[in-house]
Amino acid sequence: MSNVKRIVALLGFSSGILASPLIAKVSSEGTIVPDKYIVRVAPGTYDTDFESHLSWVANVHKRSLSRRSTAGVEKTFNVGDFKAYAGEFDAETIAEIEKDGYAVSVEPDRVVEATALVTQAAAPWGLSSLSSTTPLADGSSSSPYIYDGTAGEGTYAYVLDSGDEFGHGSHVAGIIGAATYGVAKKATVVDVKVVRGLGYSTVAHVLDGYSWAVNNITNTPGRVSKAVINMSLAFPKSDAMNSAVDAAFDLGVTTVVGAGNDGKDASTKSPASAQKAITVGAVAWNWTRADWSNFGADVNIFAPGLDIPSLWRQPGQVSVVSGTSMATPHVAGLVAYLQALYPLENAAAVVEKLNEFAVKGVVGNSGSGGANVLAHSGVVSV
Repeated sequence: MSNVKRIVALLGFSSGILASPLIAKVSSEGTIVPDKYIVRVAPGTYDTDFESHLSWVANVHKRSLSRRSTAGVEKTFNVGDFKAYAGEFDAETIAEIEKDGYAVSVEPDRVVEATALVTQAAAPWGLSSLSSTTPLADGSSSSPYIYDGTAGEGTYAYVLDSGDEFGHGSHVAGIIGAATYGVAKKATVVDVKVVRGLGYSTVAHVLDGYSWAVNNITNTPGRVSKAVINMSLAFPKSDAMNSAVDAAFDLGVTTVVGAGNDGKDASTKSPASAQKAITVGAVAWNWTRADWSNFGADVNIFAPGLDIPSLWRQPGQVSVVSGTSMATPHVAGLVAYLQALYPLENAAAVVEKLNEFAVKGVVGNSGSGGANVLAHSGVVSV
């Protein structure tokens, strides 16, 4: 059995509608990329109207006396009812876009960092937890992981991550599908590089990779019911990112995301605060929420996230990492595992099955407002 079967989709890094009177409020947190913006238009906008708007923006930008060397529109995004564009604009052009009333949100692009806390070596207890109905005695590897032999066969896990020059993406992919560390050992991992080698990206680039993944899934016959997108990323709340995730859900696509590692309410983070994402918080081996794991009403489920061993950059290299970045692929791997076993036609069916098998009310210090449920495979260790 191979370690992790991968299809690699490398998205190159760039340097770097109906009228609506309301512009959505955007987050003021995070590091802003100068002169870079993401603009979302109204849901259901016709393609022809969107193209007309883009032409208008290009003309406005061209006429602007203060445009200097800004590039204008650089990327467009189209996921179901979600349409948006990103680019480099001067203040005068952005003011015209906002005044025109066609956009429903205009937000500055921001820096995105892969979330992870590297710690000392520990045993792979996370898999054991998925087939146990009681907390483990400690974080050792002595407890078994019991699973059906289908092990995610015929499913596809799209990992939006670091590629991998950084190690983060390999670690996440290993938790999903590696022979030793993976939840769904026979799943095919599709790598979608959205994070640079040092663990940095931008919201626009993440959105570009996410749009590619959703469209690849929906344009491949039979893929929607056999695919999951993993985003072990957390950044300041983005209307565009959240809207894309919600639109993908409406197309049937399952997206599993990390709650973030700030020890705060997840409502300030994206894609964690997307209403139709499966947002994952992290627990330790005793099923208590890790003190750094975000919490709140946007957290849908918890999974192992403390001292999790998995693959790293070099062949044979193993690293032990903590974070909701590690909890997220436990759930994404579980989704792939369940998709291979059950006729889960869309994301709504996946959510229902996860909730059916989850262990209820066992997460210690789960935080206020969120669901107190722990990920479980439905197979019980005896």
